[in-house]
Amino acid sequence: MKSLTEQVRAALAGEILAGKYAPGDRLPPEREYAEHTGTSRVTVRRAYDQLEAAGIIVRRRPHGTCVADTFRAHTGPLESVGLITTLPHEFSGRFVAAVSRCCRELDALLVLGIPEPDTGPQQLEIAVRMATRGVKDLIVWGADRNFDFRVFERLRILGVNLVFFDQVLPGDFADYVGLDNRAAIRALLAKAKADGAERMIFVNYSDLDVDTNAERQQAFEACLAETGCRGEVRLLSRGASAAECRLFAAELAAAGAEAPSAVIGVNAPVLQMLFRHPVAGLGLYCVDHVPQLAELGAVGLRQPIGAMAEAAVRALQEQRKKGGKWRAGVRRFAGELVEP
Repeated sequence: MKSLTEQVRAALAGEILAGKYAPGDRLPPEREYAEHTGTSRVTVRRAYDQLEAAGIIVRRRPHGTCVADTFRAHTGPLESVGLITTLPHEFSGRFVAAVSRCCRELDALLVLGIPEPDTGPQQLEIAVRMATRGVKDLIVWGADRNFDFRVFERLRILGVNLVFFDQVLPGDFADYVGLDNRAAIRALLAKAKADGAERMIFVNYSDLDVDTNAERQQAFEACLAETGCRGEVRLLSRGASAAECRLFAAELAAAGAEAPSAVIGVNAPVLQMLFRHPVAGLGLYCVDHVPQLAELGAVGLRQPIGAMAEAAVRALQEQRKKGGKWRAGVRRFAGELVEP
């Protein structure tokens, strides 16, 4: 159970990040906030002390206590890195391991936050908890776009360095590191065409709002328009039942029976939902690479996890170095085709 000090600190941090107190605003005096929360002045003073140590608030005599209003450059080496992610599949596990190696090399502590359930709001809650406890450098592997991005913007103002990885593209409050999705789709389509496919079918999720999947679908549609290839987009729910997946796969197999076809999955899990073995007339391809793809005879695209993890940690170091002169940047990496 949280102590009274922790409860007051969390409540005030929540009010700041929700916008009740804007950057630069004066906070209530300790006695007044104690009356507001039904606690003692000593408890409020301790909560204020902790938030000041975390850089969330500043004491400005004789003006009182205010919300921090300028980004402060946190010079020196990284001491801790907060990584907010999930561990549902091998790809994310490899990324966590790669970031962990980078942190060990820098003698930095890795603080891992795994939301339950796997949603944007839960990830945001973890980010706020880390920041209010003094973790100033965060890597966020966004589960979806259901964030209140204004909170991340306030975290930025309050001195938190931010890097988003993979699925969600942030605004100008964070750096971004991820795959070059357009190049990935072009490479897979070129491979499918070279393998003799006459029809291209892109399979995406119908109920997952992430930028990378949208980029991959847009790249697929653009390539079809440029090349004149036959093709279509099919959507599958992440919660599809086994029977629904079998029916969906049967429809794809029927397309392959009509003409040599390529099924391009938005990622490896979507192919694994649909297929258990190779299908005659269908070439299988996806933007991912896991060992299980070999059992399907699928062509994958290996992402350079180590280099991407290093780039994410390096971006945090650059944010510390540049301070108020920092401007958001995007770093994309090319993948490598892997045949079964």
